[in-house]
Amino acid sequence: MNGSRRDFLATGSALVLAGGAGCLGSDNPGSSGPRVFTSFFTLYEFTRNVAGEAITIDTAVPAGEHGHGWEPPTNLLPEIVEADAFVYLDADGFQPWAEDAAGEIEANYDDDVMLIDALEGIELLEYESDHHEAYDHDSTDHEYGSVAELELIDRDSGQVVAYYHFDHWHGTVPTLEPGAVLELRTRFLDGANERFPLDGDSYRVDARIDDRDSTESLELEAHDEYIRLEGNETDIVGVYFELWEGDERAWESAPITVTVDNHGDEPLEPDHGLLDVKFFSDPVLAQDGVRNIRDGLIELDPDNESVYEDNAGTYIDELEALHGEFRSELTDRDHDFVVLGAHDSFNYLGTRYGFEIETPVGLSPDDEPSSTDIAAAVDLIDEYEIEYVLWDYFDGERTAEAIVSESEHATETAMVTPAESYVEAWSDDGYGDYIGQMREINLPAFKKALGGE
Repeated sequence: MNGSRRDFLATGSALVLAGGAGCLGSDNPGSSGPRVFTSFFTLYEFTRNVAGEAITIDTAVPAGEHGHGWEPPTNLLPEIVEADAFVYLDADGFQPWAEDAAGEIEANYDDDVMLIDALEGIELLEYESDHHEAYDHDSTDHEYGSVAELELIDRDSGQVVAYYHFDHWHGTVPTLEPGAVLELRTRFLDGANERFPLDGDSYRVDARIDDRDSTESLELEAHDEYIRLEGNETDIVGVYFELWEGDERAWESAPITVTVDNHGDEPLEPDHGLLDVKFFSDPVLAQDGVRNIRDGLIELDPDNESVYEDNAGTYIDELEALHGEFRSELTDRDHDFVVLGAHDSFNYLGTRYGFEIETPVGLSPDDEPSSTDIAAAVDLIDEYEIEYVLWDYFDGERTAEAIVSESEHATETAMVTPAESYVEAWSDDGYGDYIGQMREINLPAFKKALGGE
């Protein structure tokens, strides 16, 4: 360790603490036990249910804010290193400020502050087509239908770094240094999630640089199902990916940005932004997060091991009961599709209970649906005669209302919550906690959306 947290606070007095960031405050502020700082509401909920009255718990994200979209207006590190442990999700891009804080703690305050990763050991889902695309929203005469999605996969790591869906890109192509080579495997999928065979006889892949950009900075070469990119000169260019059927260009993406930049000796790293870390929408996986927190608190405060074991056991039983309610209530339904007019926070919920979530927005709340996105969602609604379109309280109802207004069958909207924050009114009504939100808000909404009533 390079210095104590007390040293940090003595030299960092100009930094404003969490009080200026609108934090939720402390649970059990009078406790004489350890103090734990959590990175957002859901982890606060899990931690307080394990800790009981043995620990003082703080969290930063204010009521009414997305846990992953919120950024502190001031540096929270001085407040965090005053705690004995920091509970967070060790995942790239979910909460950048929390990741930075964890890195600083690991480098300089590891003897003072324990890091508890609630994600440890939980297998994450990739945000890709097999859970979001089960219908052909564009008719063509091609044997395999229209291209519903294109995935770009780093050949070395095997990870999806970007994908094209509903006429726009998600993710990024890793930055190339001049002289560096990146090979991307392409996977074209139709509306039934069938792969186009890139054997050269039926279909082949190609790529081209935007006519408005320099062709000197980046070289492209297609072979089999791969596109080889080689950086030459520092620049930013747009690259189109194409699917050819014989001598005819059957499909073309919008351009994706490729950056060639010399950033020293840092190795190129794959983009992890396509891993969905919102495991807590699934009451079963939520139990694994609780167990991770329990184990961390026992390591932090072994004198209270039995307290944490008992409290965690009780809360896990409650989560298991919640799982039983979802399983029972969502079994009898008219169809297996949910249309969500918001970014997708429910991938794990759909996977657990066997339904597919279609959203024109995508994984990030910053994504904006186009008219094409809306039309595709309307096509699905009209095909399956879906009556309810869901909307996320923290994203707003506008997109859901736009979908309903364009549909012949949808007549109502219903609100859901990602359960990663809360509002005071829900607490006043008795369901501001994680389980309360899942039971009183999400369960009836998803039942309606699936035609269960």
